[in-house]
Amino acid sequence: MEKQILAAGYAGAEEYFLKLVLPIMFGCIGAFFITTFMFNLPMYIGVAFVVIGCIFSFVYPYANYEQKKISIHENLHLFITYAGTVSTLDISRSMFFKKSSEKRKFGEISDYCAKIVYLAKAWNLGFANACRRIAKFSPSAILGDFFDRLAAVLDFGEDLEVFLTAEQDAVMSEYASEYRKSLENIRAMQEVFISITISIAFAISSALLLPLLMGTEITVVIRYCLVGLIFVDVLLIMMIKFFIPSDRLCHKLKIKDEGTKMLNRTTMIVAPVCLIIFVLLFFLVKGLPFIFSAAAAVTPLAIVGLYANKEENIVFKRDKAYPSFIRALGSTIFARQGGVISSLMALRVHDFGVLQQTIINLYRRLRLGSEKMFSWTRFAGESGSNLITYFTHIFAESVYIGGNAEKIGRIISDNFLRILNLRKLRIQLAAGMRGALYGALVGFVVTIYMSATITEILSGMFSGAFQSDQISGNAAALFASVLPAVPPVDMVTIGMYIAFMIIIHSLISSAVIKMIDGGKIEAMFIDFPLMMWIGAVLSWILPRVSRWAMGTLVSGDAPA
Repeated sequence: MEKQILAAGYAGAEEYFLKLVLPIMFGCIGAFFITTFMFNLPMYIGVAFVVIGCIFSFVYPYANYEQKKISIHENLHLFITYAGTVSTLDISRSMFFKKSSEKRKFGEISDYCAKIVYLAKAWNLGFANACRRIAKFSPSAILGDFFDRLAAVLDFGEDLEVFLTAEQDAVMSEYASEYRKSLENIRAMQEVFISITISIAFAISSALLLPLLMGTEITVVIRYCLVGLIFVDVLLIMMIKFFIPSDRLCHKLKIKDEGTKMLNRTTMIVAPVCLIIFVLLFFLVKGLPFIFSAAAAVTPLAIVGLYANKEENIVFKRDKAYPSFIRALGSTIFARQGGVISSLMALRVHDFGVLQQTIINLYRRLRLGSEKMFSWTRFAGESGSNLITYFTHIFAESVYIGGNAEKIGRIISDNFLRILNLRKLRIQLAAGMRGALYGALVGFVVTIYMSATITEILSGMFSGAFQSDQISGNAAALFASVLPAVPPVDMVTIGMYIAFMIIIHSLISSAVIKMIDGGKIEAMFIDFPLMMWIGAVLSWILPRVSRWAMGTLVSGDAPA
């Protein structure tokens, strides 16, 4: 645990205990006494505060450590690409670490580079010793090994450009292995999520039988089931968000491409329409189940999802065209001795597919004298791609400060292609997860509705047994001793709660798919309405099938 505590920013276990654990425990104990003795709340509420505090104190360093590790792995490919491109400038080791520390988009990596600069200069350790010290505390084994190798190179005085160029293959290969490992973690998490979903469905089905065994109100049971489902779904989202490296397809710049602008306009139009449809169906159409009103209301969102999916496909095509463009541009700039505008003019005659118009716009802006980096930022924004945004900034900065354009273009192109190949694996995994989540949703809905209907039927049978004129005296006493007084089952209210479960679970499941493949979150509205309609149709079919089956068994007409 010592490594995790140091990574969290504490000097040691003693400082961690004094500055974090002790204040938390005092606060939790205070909350225990306040809730228990001042407000006379049940003791388990105060105990819950203490338990949560203990868990947080133990989990925090590990969670923080993993979060730093995720941040490093999300930006490692950008850092090593940048390191390779700036090394073509023949810069000093001091300038290399200084420029790397200034790149805040590298996240934790830039912080470690800043620490190396601080140790090397303020503490006079030298860059080699500073790299070794930082490598020991790096949450990422890949980054730690890189700093160790870099320390050896700095000790022996090897040329920095030769080392960083050779490190492109080594680090990117390790990055690819870690990327595939994260995909395996996603696959394992998928299995866990589906298993938990089915387990919750069976737990809910068992809980729905409690009114028959204990006389508990079924609405009380279903409320706890709803809370449990929300807790599990939110926990899954948090685990994906904080423990699995993301690979976002589209950028978050203020400059948007035309497809994203159209998507935003469509969303602003469709969202009020969905609200109006829901209000009209819910308040004006009598007898229509709540889940059908909700499913019909979210159906127009499929238009938003289709636009988002179309935008994703266009961005994918731009990503595929980018490596050949950037390699060609780097070679042309090198051949023309640094003429970026003339090189772009020469490349206009070549067709780079969906990226062509964006390249022409870049050339026009530079030709008209627009600020250089702003023009490249506009180019990245119009591409809509997150990868193009980062790699374009690396290319432009390295070229304009005098780097070897040919080597820069080759490094960026090779690393970009590696990432595209890895991304294909992630998309395939997301496609497989989509089918699995649809199957889990069907199993979830079938289990709950079958159990709720069976509870309703058996509740009616038991209530009828007590009220029958044929049962009296000892027989009635016998029934009363065996069966509790069963409260009536309000299927309208139960159907409302189950509808909320289906809506929440469908929303979370469709969001998880987009979090895994890294696409636009709006594309989830293709899956969300479809899942809703699956739940709505099953909610209409299953109770009728259950009543028919139970009626057949009770009447004795079941087939042999």
